[in-house]
Amino acid sequence: MTVTQTRRRITRLATLIALSLPMIGGALRAQQLPDLGSLSVGDLMNVEVTSVSRKGQKLANTAAAVFVITQDDIRASGATSIPEVLRIVPGLDVARVNGNVWAISARGFNGRFANKLLVMIDGRSVYTPLFSGVYWDVQDTMLEDVERIEVIRGPGGTLWGANAVNGIINIITKHPIETQGALVTVGGGDTSGSSVAGRFGGSIGHNGYYRAFAKQFDHPAAIEGVNATHDAWEAGRAGFRADWVSKKGDNFTAQGDIYRGSESTLGLVDPGNPFADRAALVHVAGESLQFRWNSVQSSRSDTTVQSFYDYTARSQPSFTVGRRAFAIDFQQHRKLDDRNDTVWGVDYRLSDDRVAGPGLQLVRASNRESIASAFVQDEIQLTKQLHLTVGTKVEYDRASRLQWQPTVRLLLKPSETQTLWAAATSAVRTPSEIELYGRMNVAAFPMGGGNIGLVVVTGNPQLKPERIESYEAGYRWQAAHDLVFDATLFHNQLNDLVATVTKPPFLDAAGRTVIPVAIDNGINGKANGAEFLLTHTVTTAWNVALGYAFFRSDAENGDAFYPEHQWQLRSSIHLPQHVELDPSAYYVGRVNSSVPAYLRLDLQLSWRPAKRLELSIAGQNLLRANHYEFGAVDGDATTLAAPVQRTVNGKITWRF
Repeated sequence: MTVTQTRRRITRLATLIALSLPMIGGALRAQQLPDLGSLSVGDLMNVEVTSVSRKGQKLANTAAAVFVITQDDIRASGATSIPEVLRIVPGLDVARVNGNVWAISARGFNGRFANKLLVMIDGRSVYTPLFSGVYWDVQDTMLEDVERIEVIRGPGGTLWGANAVNGIINIITKHPIETQGALVTVGGGDTSGSSVAGRFGGSIGHNGYYRAFAKQFDHPAAIEGVNATHDAWEAGRAGFRADWVSKKGDNFTAQGDIYRGSESTLGLVDPGNPFADRAALVHVAGESLQFRWNSVQSSRSDTTVQSFYDYTARSQPSFTVGRRAFAIDFQQHRKLDDRNDTVWGVDYRLSDDRVAGPGLQLVRASNRESIASAFVQDEIQLTKQLHLTVGTKVEYDRASRLQWQPTVRLLLKPSETQTLWAAATSAVRTPSEIELYGRMNVAAFPMGGGNIGLVVVTGNPQLKPERIESYEAGYRWQAAHDLVFDATLFHNQLNDLVATVTKPPFLDAAGRTVIPVAIDNGINGKANGAEFLLTHTVTTAWNVALGYAFFRSDAENGDAFYPEHQWQLRSSIHLPQHVELDPSAYYVGRVNSSVPAYLRLDLQLSWRPAKRLELSIAGQNLLRANHYEFGAVDGDATTLAAPVQRTVNGKITWRF
C-alpha cells in the first residue's frame, strides 16, 4: 500500500467518524472530571504529578524543576503540534529547524537529535537508541486528548534510566471517561496547510470506556521554487485507548496507534553518484501497542506493570531504517511505615534495528540490542517539614556495561506556602548505535584530476557513556492564592561528552579521497544556569505568566547551539460573550554565529458561539515575515534550516 493510498484511507476514516457522530453521539453522556485548565494558579500547585518520583505527589512538594502544561494551556497556545506546545515551558529550548524538523532540549546541547532529553508518551519512551534523540515529526496525537504534559528540567536517570540527562518530557493522555461523545476539528492556514481530525468515545459495559481517533494533515514547503526548502510534510494517523476497572479496583489500559506519511528532505551522499541532487522524499511509518495494569493493594501499596511494542520505519534513496522495540516494566510503590515511602522496579527493553543504503551502514555483530535495569528510591520523612529522598538505578547493556545513577534530594517546607529543595544527581547518556557502529557519508566535493572527495563519519565501538553530575537548588513561594513564584539554580559537571575529530585523509579502494571524521569522548566541562517563573491571576478573567531562563556552558563543541537568555510573557484574557484572547511573546537570545536573537509574538482569538462549538484564529510570528530559529546543519547533512514564516491559522472544533 502506498503512502497516498494510506493517507486517503485515514482521511476517509476521519470523514466517516465526522459523518456518523450525529447519529450515535446523543446516546452518550460524558462524565466530568476536574479540568486542569479551570484551576487557579494556587490550585495548580496541588495538581498531582507522577514523572518526578514515579508516584503521585503534589507539584508543590516535588524536589525538582517541574512545569505542567495543562489542556487549557495547549488550547490557548494556538499550537498545532506537540513541539510547538512545548515553547511555553521556561528553560526549554525549542527551535523549529524547518517545516518538519524541530530541535528541542533542556539546559543546552540542542540539535535535531538532542540526545540528553528523554521523551515519553503515557510512559512509553519514544527516544530512539539508533540516533540518540527523538523524531519529533512522528510524535503526534490529537492535542484535545492530552490531559497534561509534565516537563522536568534536570536529570532523572535514577528512575527513568539512561538518556534522562538534561530533562524529561512525559505526555499524558486523558482517561477515556473524559473523552466520551464526539469531536471533530477542521483547520488550515496560509502557510501551514490543512488538517482534519475526528474522535469518538463510548463505554463498554459499566466499567469500561474507550475512544478512537483519526487525523490527517498536509503542510506545504516553507519556500517553493528555485530556493525550495525541502520541508513539505503530510501524514495520517489513527489510534485508540480503552480502560477497564475491575470489581477489586484494578485498572487495565490498552492503547495503540498507526501512522503513515511522507516529507521532503536532503538525503545522505551516495558514493556511486556523489553529486546527484540530494532532494528526496522520506516515507515514514509506525505502529505502537501498549498495555498497562495498575493494582491498588491498599492505601499504602500499589503495583504497576506496563509493556509496549513499537515499530518505526523511515526510507529514502540514500538509506532505509526499520526498528522494532519491545519493553516490559514492573514497579511497586509501598509505604513501609509513617516515615518511609518507597518505590522500586525492574525493566527490560529489546530492540531490533535494520539499516541499509549507500549513505549509511552499521558495522556490528548483531542487529539486536537489549537493556536491563533496576531502581529503588526511598522518601524519608526526617521531620514534619523536612524530607530526604535517596535512590539509584543500575542499568546494563552490551556496549556501556554496568552504569549506576544515584540521587539525593532534600525538601524543606518552612510553611504551607514555601518550599525549598536541593538535589545532587548523577546521570548517563549511553552512545547511540550510529556513534558506536555507524559509517555515514555526509558530504562530497570535486577534486583535481576528476577525483572525488568524501566526508565520512565513522563510529567508535570504544565510546564511553557521557556522564553528568548535577547540583540543583529551588524555591517555590505561593505569595497569595493567585500569585506563585518558582526559581531554580543549577550547576552541571560534564564528563566524557562525545565530540568529532577530523583525521588525515586517505585514498580508498576506488581511488576516492576520504576525509574521515571520528567520534570520541573528547569534551569535559561545566554548565550553569537559572530558571524563573512568576504566575499571577490578575483577575478572575485574566492570567499572566512571566518566565526567564539563563544557561551558559564551556563544554560545547564549536558554535554553541543554545541561547544564553530566554524570556517569555504569556497572557490569557476571558472577554464577554465567550471570547478569549491569548497573546504570547518569546524572546530568544543569539543561538550561534548564524542565528541572531529574535522576538516572536503569537496571538490567538477564540469564540464559543455555542456550548459545543468553538471557532479560533491564531497568528504566529506576527512581528516579522520570517526568522531563523536554528543554524544550517547540526551534524546531520539531511537537515537544511529554513526560516520560520509568519502564519495565520483558523480552526473549527465541534463537540457533540
